[in-house]
Amino acid sequence: MVRFLYNVLIPVLIPGALIRLWFRGRAEPAYRHHLAERFGHVPSNLGSGADIWLHAVSAGESIAAAPLIEALLAQGHTLVLSTTTPTGRAQLMRQFSGRAVICYGPFDVPRCVKRFLNQVRPKLALMIETEIWPNWMTLCASRAIPVALINARLSERSFRGYQKLGSMMGATLRQFSWIAVQSAAHANRFAALGATANQLSVTGSIKADQVLPEDFIEQVAMIQAKCAHRTLLLAASTHPGEEEMLLTSFKALKVTHPDLLMVLVPRHVQRSTALQALSAELGLLSCRATLDRVAEDTDVIIVDVMGQLMYWYGASSIAFVGGSLVPHGGHNFLEAALCGCAIVTGPWVFNFEAQAEQFRRAEALTLVADDGALSAALETLLVDPVIRQQQIDRARQLVDESRGALDQLLMGLSPWLPDRAGLPR
Repeated sequence: MVRFLYNVLIPVLIPGALIRLWFRGRAEPAYRHHLAERFGHVPSNLGSGADIWLHAVSAGESIAAAPLIEALLAQGHTLVLSTTTPTGRAQLMRQFSGRAVICYGPFDVPRCVKRFLNQVRPKLALMIETEIWPNWMTLCASRAIPVALINARLSERSFRGYQKLGSMMGATLRQFSWIAVQSAAHANRFAALGATANQLSVTGSIKADQVLPEDFIEQVAMIQAKCAHRTLLLAASTHPGEEEMLLTSFKALKVTHPDLLMVLVPRHVQRSTALQALSAELGLLSCRATLDRVAEDTDVIIVDVMGQLMYWYGASSIAFVGGSLVPHGGHNFLEAALCGCAIVTGPWVFNFEAQAEQFRRAEALTLVADDGALSAALETLLVDPVIRQQQIDRARQLVDESRGALDQLLMGLSPWLPDRAGLPR
Protein backbone atom coordinates (compact mmCIF):
# COMPACT_ATOMS: atom_id res chain seq x y z
CA MET A 1 0.00 0.00 0.00
CA VAL A 2 2.85 2.39 0.90
CA ARG A 3 4.55 1.63 -2.40
CA PHE A 4 1.30 2.28 -4.30
CA LEU A 5 0.85 5.64 -2.57
CA TYR A 6 4.50 6.51 -3.23
CA ASN A 7 4.11 5.94 -6.97
CA VAL A 8 0.88 7.91 -7.01
CA LEU A 9 2.37 10.87 -5.15
CA ILE A 10 5.81 11.11 -6.78
CA PRO A 11 4.55 12.19 -10.26
CA VAL A 12 2.16 14.65 -8.61
CA LEU A 13 5.05 16.24 -6.73
CA ILE A 14 7.24 16.75 -9.81
CA PRO A 15 5.70 20.14 -10.77
CA GLY A 16 6.41 21.33 -7.23
CA ALA A 17 9.98 20.09 -7.52
CA LEU A 18 10.43 22.01 -10.78
CA ILE A 19 9.03 25.17 -9.21
CA ARG A 20 11.46 24.75 -6.31
CA LEU A 21 14.36 24.33 -8.73
CA TRP A 22 13.27 27.45 -10.59
CA PHE A 23 13.08 29.52 -7.40
CA ARG A 24 16.44 28.22 -6.19
CA GLY A 25 17.75 29.28 -9.58
CA ARG A 26 17.24 32.92 -8.61
CA ALA A 27 20.22 32.66 -6.27
CA GLU A 28 22.03 29.86 -8.12
CA PRO A 29 21.17 29.90 -11.86
CA ALA A 30 22.65 26.43 -12.38
CA TYR A 31 19.50 24.93 -10.82
CA ARG A 32 17.63 25.98 -13.97
CA HIS A 33 20.07 24.31 -16.33
CA HIS A 34 19.97 20.76 -17.76
CA LEU A 35 16.40 20.14 -16.59
CA ALA A 36 15.90 17.48 -19.28
CA GLU A 37 18.47 15.32 -17.50
CA ARG A 38 16.21 15.13 -14.44
CA PHE A 39 13.61 13.46 -16.68
CA GLY A 40 16.10 10.78 -17.72
CA HIS A 41 17.66 12.31 -20.84
CA VAL A 42 21.40 11.58 -20.86
CA PRO A 43 23.58 14.28 -22.52
CA SER A 44 25.64 11.87 -24.60
CA ASN A 45 25.29 9.08 -27.13
CA LEU A 46 26.54 6.09 -25.19
CA GLY A 47 26.38 3.66 -28.08
CA SER A 48 26.51 0.24 -26.46
CA GLY A 49 25.97 1.75 -23.01
CA ALA A 50 28.19 2.20 -19.98
CA ASP A 51 29.82 -0.34 -17.70
CA ILE A 52 28.90 1.45 -14.48
CA TRP A 53 26.42 4.06 -13.34
CA LEU A 54 27.55 5.85 -10.16
CA HIS A 55 25.34 8.35 -8.32
CA ALA A 56 26.56 10.84 -5.70
CA VAL A 57 23.98 13.32 -4.46
CA SER A 58 26.14 16.46 -4.06
CA ALA A 59 29.66 17.86 -3.92
CA GLY A 60 30.66 16.16 -0.66
CA GLU A 61 29.64 12.73 -1.88
CA SER A 62 31.28 13.39 -5.25
CA ILE A 63 34.56 14.21 -3.52
CA ALA A 64 34.21 11.11 -1.35
CA ALA A 65 33.62 8.93 -4.40
CA ALA A 66 36.58 10.35 -6.34
CA PRO A 67 39.14 7.67 -5.29
CA LEU A 68 36.70 4.92 -6.29
CA ILE A 69 35.91 6.63 -9.61
CA GLU A 70 39.63 7.02 -10.36
CA ALA A 71 40.21 3.33 -9.60
CA LEU A 72 37.34 2.24 -11.86
CA LEU A 73 38.54 4.47 -14.69
CA ALA A 74 42.06 3.07 -14.28
CA GLN A 75 40.61 -0.42 -14.75
CA GLY A 76 39.24 0.72 -18.11
CA HIS A 77 35.53 0.94 -17.21
CA THR A 78 33.17 3.37 -18.91
CA LEU A 79 31.21 5.41 -16.37
CA VAL A 80 28.10 7.55 -16.18
CA LEU A 81 28.31 9.80 -13.12
CA SER A 82 25.08 11.37 -11.88
CA THR A 83 24.31 13.81 -9.11
CA THR A 84 21.41 15.86 -7.76
CA THR A 85 22.81 19.34 -7.10
CA PRO A 86 24.65 21.91 -9.23
CA THR A 87 27.58 21.81 -6.79
CA GLY A 88 27.80 18.05 -7.26
CA ARG A 89 27.66 18.40 -11.03
CA ALA A 90 30.33 21.12 -11.00
CA GLN A 91 32.59 19.00 -8.79
CA LEU A 92 32.27 15.99 -11.10
CA MET A 93 32.86 18.14 -14.17
CA ARG A 94 36.06 19.57 -12.66
CA GLN A 95 37.47 16.14 -11.89
CA PHE A 96 36.11 13.87 -14.61
CA SER A 97 34.98 15.92 -17.60
CA GLY A 98 36.05 14.14 -20.78
CA ARG A 99 36.63 10.87 -18.92
CA ALA A 100 33.04 10.04 -17.96
CA VAL A 101 29.52 11.10 -18.89
CA ILE A 102 28.20 13.49 -16.23
CA CYS A 103 24.55 14.36 -15.67
CA TYR A 104 21.78 14.80 -13.14
CA GLY A 105 20.11 11.66 -11.86
CA PRO A 106 16.49 11.12 -12.95
CA PHE A 107 13.46 11.84 -10.80
CA ASP A 108 12.31 8.62 -9.11
CA VAL A 109 9.37 8.34 -11.53
CA PRO A 110 9.18 5.03 -13.47
CA ARG A 111 9.01 6.71 -16.87
CA CYS A 112 12.04 8.91 -16.13
CA VAL A 113 14.08 6.03 -14.70
CA LYS A 114 13.23 3.77 -17.64
CA ARG A 115 14.31 6.46 -20.09
CA PHE A 116 17.60 6.88 -18.23
CA LEU A 117 18.29 3.13 -18.05
CA ASN A 118 17.39 2.66 -21.73
CA GLN A 119 20.16 5.10 -22.65
CA VAL A 120 22.81 4.18 -20.08
CA ARG A 121 22.28 0.37 -20.01
CA PRO A 122 24.63 -0.05 -17.04
CA LYS A 123 25.97 -3.44 -16.07
CA LEU A 124 26.43 -2.27 -12.46
CA ALA A 125 24.98 0.64 -10.46
CA LEU A 126 26.71 2.21 -7.45
CA MET A 127 24.90 4.54 -5.06
CA ILE A 128 26.95 6.67 -2.63
CA GLU A 129 26.10 6.98 1.08
CA THR A 130 22.30 7.33 1.44
CA GLU A 131 20.88 7.34 -2.09
CA ILE A 132 17.99 4.90 -1.72
CA TRP A 133 15.27 5.37 -4.36
CA PRO A 134 12.54 2.70 -4.63
CA ASN A 135 11.90 2.97 -8.38
CA TRP A 136 15.59 3.13 -9.22
CA MET A 137 16.04 -0.11 -7.32
CA THR A 138 12.97 -1.89 -8.70
CA LEU A 139 13.71 -1.02 -12.32
CA CYS A 140 17.38 -2.01 -11.99
CA ALA A 141 16.25 -5.32 -10.47
CA SER A 142 13.80 -5.88 -13.34
CA ARG A 143 16.75 -5.62 -15.75
CA ALA A 144 19.06 -7.78 -13.60
CA ILE A 145 21.36 -4.82 -12.95
CA PRO A 146 23.18 -5.35 -9.62
CA VAL A 147 23.16 -2.28 -7.36
CA ALA A 148 25.56 -1.59 -4.47
CA LEU A 149 25.23 1.09 -1.80
CA ILE A 150 28.78 2.28 -1.21
CA ASN A 151 30.24 4.21 1.74
CA ALA A 152 26.77 3.81 3.20
CA ARG A 153 25.67 5.70 6.27
CA LEU A 154 22.38 6.11 8.09
CA SER A 155 22.14 8.65 10.89
CA GLU A 156 19.72 8.16 13.75
CA ARG A 157 17.54 10.95 12.37
CA SER A 158 17.45 9.41 8.87
CA PHE A 159 16.76 6.01 10.40
CA ARG A 160 13.67 7.33 12.18
CA GLY A 161 12.47 8.94 8.96
CA TYR A 162 12.91 5.77 6.92
CA GLN A 163 11.10 3.75 9.56
CA LYS A 164 7.92 5.63 8.63
CA LEU A 165 8.04 3.99 5.19
CA GLY A 166 7.46 0.61 6.79
CA SER A 167 7.78 -2.51 4.66
CA MET A 168 8.56 -0.56 1.49
CA MET A 169 11.92 0.46 2.95
CA GLY A 170 12.86 -3.13 3.82
CA ALA A 171 11.81 -4.35 0.38
CA THR A 172 13.87 -1.60 -1.28
CA LEU A 173 16.98 -2.36 0.79
CA ARG A 174 16.78 -6.08 0.04
CA GLN A 175 17.10 -5.28 -3.68
CA PHE A 176 20.67 -4.10 -3.14
CA SER A 177 23.28 -6.69 -4.05
CA TRP A 178 25.64 -5.26 -1.44
CA ILE A 179 25.56 -2.53 1.22
CA ALA A 180 29.07 -1.44 2.26
CA VAL A 181 28.70 0.66 5.41
CA GLN A 182 31.05 3.03 7.20
CA SER A 183 30.61 1.59 10.71
CA ALA A 184 28.87 -1.09 12.74
CA ALA A 185 26.36 1.46 14.06
CA HIS A 186 25.24 2.20 10.50
CA ALA A 187 25.06 -1.53 9.74
CA ASN A 188 22.77 -2.05 12.72
CA ARG A 189 20.37 0.62 11.51
CA PHE A 190 20.24 -0.80 7.99
CA ALA A 191 19.55 -4.23 9.47
CA ALA A 192 16.76 -2.81 11.63
CA LEU A 193 15.15 -1.42 8.47
CA GLY A 194 15.19 -4.80 6.76
CA ALA A 195 18.59 -5.34 5.15
CA THR A 196 19.86 -8.90 5.57
CA ALA A 197 23.12 -9.88 7.23
CA ASN A 198 24.62 -11.30 4.01
CA GLN A 199 24.07 -7.95 2.27
CA LEU A 200 25.99 -5.90 4.85
CA SER A 201 29.73 -5.35 5.19
CA VAL A 202 31.59 -2.78 7.31
CA THR A 203 34.28 -1.34 5.05
CA GLY A 204 34.97 2.07 6.63
CA SER A 205 34.90 5.41 4.85
CA ILE A 206 36.60 5.97 1.51
CA LYS A 207 37.04 9.60 2.56
CA ALA A 208 40.08 8.40 4.50
CA ASP A 209 41.61 7.19 1.22
CA GLN A 210 41.68 10.66 -0.29
CA VAL A 211 45.14 11.93 -1.24
CA LEU A 212 46.56 15.43 -1.54
CA PRO A 213 46.47 17.04 -5.01
CA GLU A 214 49.75 16.99 -6.91
CA ASP A 215 49.99 20.79 -6.77
CA PHE A 216 49.11 20.98 -3.05
CA ILE A 217 52.44 22.34 -1.78
CA GLU A 218 52.68 24.87 -4.61
CA GLN A 219 49.12 26.15 -4.14
CA VAL A 220 49.44 26.38 -0.37
CA ALA A 221 52.64 28.42 -0.72
CA MET A 222 50.88 30.79 -3.14
CA ILE A 223 48.00 31.32 -0.71
CA GLN A 224 50.33 31.98 2.21
CA ALA A 225 52.34 34.46 0.17
CA LYS A 226 49.14 36.21 -0.98
CA CYS A 227 48.10 36.55 2.66
CA ALA A 228 51.52 37.84 3.73
CA HIS A 229 51.98 34.73 5.88
CA ARG A 230 49.42 35.89 8.43
CA THR A 231 47.78 33.33 10.73
CA LEU A 232 44.72 31.95 8.94
CA LEU A 233 41.58 30.84 10.78
CA LEU A 234 39.49 28.86 8.31
CA ALA A 235 35.70 28.50 8.48
CA ALA A 236 34.96 25.70 6.02
CA SER A 237 31.67 24.61 4.41
CA THR A 238 29.62 27.02 6.51
CA HIS A 239 25.84 27.41 6.47
CA PRO A 240 23.47 30.27 7.28
CA GLY A 241 23.29 30.77 11.04
CA GLU A 242 26.92 29.81 11.55
CA GLU A 243 28.76 32.68 9.89
CA GLU A 244 27.56 35.38 12.30
CA MET A 245 28.71 33.28 15.27
CA LEU A 246 32.06 32.63 13.61
CA LEU A 247 32.64 36.25 12.62
CA THR A 248 31.67 37.46 16.10
CA SER A 249 34.13 35.03 17.69
CA PHE A 250 36.80 36.09 15.23
CA LYS A 251 36.24 39.78 15.98
CA ALA A 252 36.77 39.11 19.69
CA LEU A 253 39.93 37.10 18.96
CA LYS A 254 41.35 39.94 16.85
CA VAL A 255 41.71 42.06 19.99
CA THR A 256 44.50 39.83 21.28
CA HIS A 257 45.56 38.39 17.90
CA PRO A 258 45.70 41.39 15.55
CA ASP A 259 47.53 39.40 12.86
CA LEU A 260 44.68 36.89 12.59
CA LEU A 261 42.90 36.58 9.24
CA MET A 262 39.62 34.71 8.85
CA VAL A 263 38.89 32.72 5.70
CA LEU A 264 35.20 31.99 5.05
CA VAL A 265 34.38 29.17 2.63
CA PRO A 266 30.57 28.94 2.45
CA ARG A 267 29.08 25.61 1.45
CA HIS A 268 27.33 27.43 -1.39
CA VAL A 269 29.64 29.99 -3.00
CA GLN A 270 26.75 32.06 -4.39
CA ARG A 271 26.29 33.34 -0.82
CA SER A 272 29.58 35.24 -1.01
CA THR A 273 27.96 38.64 -1.57
CA ALA A 274 25.69 38.19 1.46
CA LEU A 275 28.71 37.24 3.57
CA GLN A 276 30.56 40.37 2.52
CA ALA A 277 27.54 42.39 3.65
CA LEU A 278 27.43 40.49 6.97
CA SER A 279 31.13 41.16 7.54
CA ALA A 280 30.60 44.87 6.91
CA GLU A 281 27.70 44.94 9.38
CA LEU A 282 30.06 43.60 12.03
CA GLY A 283 32.69 46.20 11.18
CA LEU A 284 35.02 43.77 9.43
CA LEU A 285 36.76 44.51 6.15
CA SER A 286 36.42 41.63 3.68
CA CYS A 287 37.64 40.74 0.21
CA ARG A 288 37.21 37.92 -2.29
CA ALA A 289 39.82 35.17 -2.53
CA THR A 290 40.25 35.78 -6.25
CA LEU A 291 42.35 38.90 -5.54
CA ASP A 292 46.07 38.55 -6.30
CA ARG A 293 47.07 40.02 -2.93
CA VAL A 294 45.22 40.57 0.33
CA ALA A 295 45.50 44.09 1.76
CA GLU A 296 47.10 44.47 5.18
CA ASP A 297 43.91 45.81 6.76
CA THR A 298 41.72 42.94 5.49
CA ASP A 299 39.95 41.00 8.22
CA VAL A 300 38.06 38.35 6.25
CA ILE A 301 38.69 36.52 2.98
CA ILE A 302 35.64 35.01 1.33
CA VAL A 303 36.35 32.10 -1.00
CA ASP A 304 33.93 32.43 -3.90
CA VAL A 305 35.15 29.61 -6.15
CA MET A 306 34.73 25.87 -5.75
CA GLY A 307 37.43 23.24 -5.66
CA GLN A 308 39.90 25.22 -3.52
CA LEU A 309 39.08 24.06 0.00
CA MET A 310 41.95 21.59 0.45
CA TYR A 311 44.49 24.29 -0.41
CA TRP A 312 42.99 26.64 2.18
CA TYR A 313 43.09 23.84 4.76
CA GLY A 314 46.78 23.45 4.02
CA ALA A 315 47.44 27.17 4.41
CA SER A 316 45.50 27.53 7.68
CA SER A 317 46.47 26.82 11.28
CA ILE A 318 42.98 26.03 12.56
CA ALA A 319 39.76 25.09 10.78
CA PHE A 320 36.18 25.14 11.95
CA VAL A 321 34.24 22.60 9.87
CA GLY A 322 30.72 23.83 9.21
CA GLY A 323 27.25 22.40 9.12
CA SER A 324 27.86 21.57 12.79
CA LEU A 325 26.79 24.68 14.74
CA VAL A 326 23.40 24.26 13.08
CA PRO A 327 21.57 20.91 12.84
CA HIS A 328 22.81 20.08 9.33
CA GLY A 329 24.92 17.12 10.45
CA GLY A 330 28.41 18.40 9.73
CA HIS A 331 30.78 18.04 6.80
CA ASN A 332 33.87 15.98 6.06
CA PHE A 333 36.66 16.89 8.50
CA LEU A 334 39.01 14.15 7.26
CA GLU A 335 40.23 16.58 4.58
CA ALA A 336 41.34 19.01 7.29
CA ALA A 337 43.17 16.20 9.08
CA LEU A 338 44.87 15.10 5.87
CA CYS A 339 46.02 18.68 5.19
CA GLY A 340 47.53 19.19 8.66
CA CYS A 341 44.99 21.57 10.14
CA ALA A 342 43.69 21.62 13.74
CA ILE A 343 39.96 20.84 13.69
CA VAL A 344 37.04 22.40 15.55
CA THR A 345 33.39 21.41 15.02
CA GLY A 346 30.05 22.12 16.58
CA PRO A 347 27.85 19.45 18.22
CA TRP A 348 25.81 18.52 15.11
CA VAL A 349 28.03 15.88 13.47
CA PHE A 350 25.57 13.03 12.91
CA ASN A 351 26.63 12.72 9.25
CA PHE A 352 30.06 11.62 10.52
CA GLU A 353 29.16 10.18 13.90
CA ALA A 354 31.59 7.24 13.87
CA GLN A 355 34.56 9.33 12.74
CA ALA A 356 33.66 12.18 15.10
CA GLU A 357 33.51 9.86 18.10
CA GLN A 358 36.81 8.23 17.09
CA PHE A 359 38.50 11.64 16.75
CA ARG A 360 36.95 12.95 19.97
CA ARG A 361 38.18 9.95 21.99
CA ALA A 362 41.68 10.40 20.58
CA GLU A 363 41.62 14.16 21.28
CA ALA A 364 42.20 14.70 17.57
CA LEU A 365 39.56 17.41 17.25
CA THR A 366 37.78 19.90 19.46
CA LEU A 367 34.00 19.54 19.62
CA VAL A 368 32.20 22.62 21.03
CA ALA A 369 28.63 22.82 22.26
CA ASP A 370 27.87 26.40 21.23
CA ASP A 371 29.30 29.70 20.04
CA GLY A 372 30.55 30.59 23.55
CA ALA A 373 32.62 27.41 23.71
CA LEU A 374 33.77 28.08 20.15
CA SER A 375 35.62 31.27 21.13
CA ALA A 376 37.35 29.54 24.04
CA ALA A 377 38.41 26.58 21.91
CA LEU A 378 39.85 28.77 19.18
CA GLU A 379 41.72 30.86 21.75
CA THR A 380 43.32 27.73 23.25
CA LEU A 381 44.48 26.46 19.88
CA LEU A 382 45.83 29.86 18.89
CA VAL A 383 47.88 30.48 22.05
CA ASP A 384 49.18 26.95 22.62
CA PRO A 385 51.13 25.60 19.61
CA VAL A 386 51.93 22.37 21.51
CA ILE A 387 48.25 21.46 21.98
CA ARG A 388 47.55 22.47 18.39
CA GLN A 389 50.33 20.32 16.96
CA GLN A 390 49.40 17.34 19.13
CA GLN A 391 45.86 17.49 17.81
CA ILE A 392 47.11 17.75 14.21
CA ASP A 393 49.42 14.76 14.68
CA ARG A 394 46.70 12.60 16.26
CA ALA A 395 44.25 13.45 13.49
CA ARG A 396 46.72 12.62 10.75
CA GLN A 397 47.56 9.32 12.44
CA LEU A 398 43.86 8.40 12.59
CA VAL A 399 43.47 9.12 8.88
CA ASP A 400 46.46 6.92 8.10
CA GLU A 401 45.07 4.11 10.28
CA SER A 402 41.63 4.40 8.64
CA ARG A 403 42.88 3.91 5.08
CA GLY A 404 41.98 0.78 3.17
CA ALA A 405 38.25 1.19 2.53
CA LEU A 406 38.88 1.64 -1.20
CA ASP A 407 40.66 -1.71 -1.48
CA GLN A 408 37.85 -3.41 0.45
CA LEU A 409 35.26 -1.85 -1.84
CA LEU A 410 37.01 -2.93 -5.02
CA MET A 411 37.41 -6.45 -3.66
CA GLY A 412 33.79 -6.59 -2.55
CA LEU A 413 32.55 -5.30 -5.90
CA SER A 414 34.65 -7.74 -7.92
CA PRO A 415 31.84 -10.32 -8.44
CA TRP A 416 29.77 -7.68 -10.24
CA LEU A 417 32.40 -5.55 -11.98
CA PRO A 418 32.22 -6.05 -15.76
CA ASP A 419 35.45 -6.82 -17.56
CA ARG A 420 36.85 -4.39 -20.11
CA ALA A 421 34.96 -6.15 -22.87
CA GLY A 422 31.70 -5.45 -21.03
CA LEU A 423 31.10 -9.10 -20.09
CA PRO A 424 30.45 -10.25 -16.52
CA ARG A 425 33.48 -11.61 -14.72
